[in-house]
Amino acid sequence: MKVVDEDKSNKPFDGKVVVLGGDFRQILPVDTKGSRYDIVKATINFSQLWKYCKVFKLLEIMRLISQESVESARDIKEFVDWILKIGDGNMNLNEIGEGIIEIPKHLLVENSDSPLLSLVEFVYPKFLDNMSNANFF
Repeated sequence: MKVVDEDKSNKPFDGKVVVLGGDFRQILPVDTKGSRYDIVKATINFSQLWKYCKVFKLLEIMRLISQESVESARDIKEFVDWILKIGDGNMNLNEIGEGIIEIPKHLLVENSDSPLLSLVEFVYPKFLDNMSNANFF
């Protein structure tokens, strides 16, 4: 036998809590033939479900807290500010919102014989030395 709660049956997802995560600027839908306007109109923010959503924002950058050196924390903060500037459209953009973004050399993973290992080493320096240390991550 199934019990139906009439109050919840009229709500999205039958009143169940659904958690969406991510940066809405980074998870745009793919519309290969759509204009920028079409793509923006296809986002969750323009859905009829949006009025039922409650947005929570992260206020602390956890990677900054875990840094041992002031220099490392400063570099991460600089990178975060640069990414947010791009995401907010505060770069040199043309009238339709397009622009060339130059990626600083120190952020590039150069060609190597082992690209995956190079990427892991770039994101998690000294990973192999610290992989058994739970606090490393």
